Amino acid sequence: MASLSYAQVLIDKLRELPNDKLAEVEDFIDFLREKQRRAASTPEERLRLAAKAGLITPPEPGHKRSSISEAPPVSVPGKPLSEISLEDRR
Repeated sequence: MASLSYAQVLIDKLRELPNDKLAEVEDFIDFLREKQRRAASTPEERLRLAAKAGLITPPEPGHKRSSISEAPPVSVPGKPLSEISLEDRR
């Protein structure tokens, strides 16, 4: 007996389903294909889609990305948290 391919086994199972269940399977396949398409897109494309959806604010053209090493330290009044923690433990 010849072994059936994985695709053939799935096709045989699909033939046994009623039409309403086939519609659910089709929707799920469409979902998986869309998910795969989005995952395969480039980082630039994902950024463009996120900006279009309003999830991020894109930088202005010509804007130079800043680095944390270039930013001056922020002055915070009061004791450092490490000193407060040590005092609480004493």
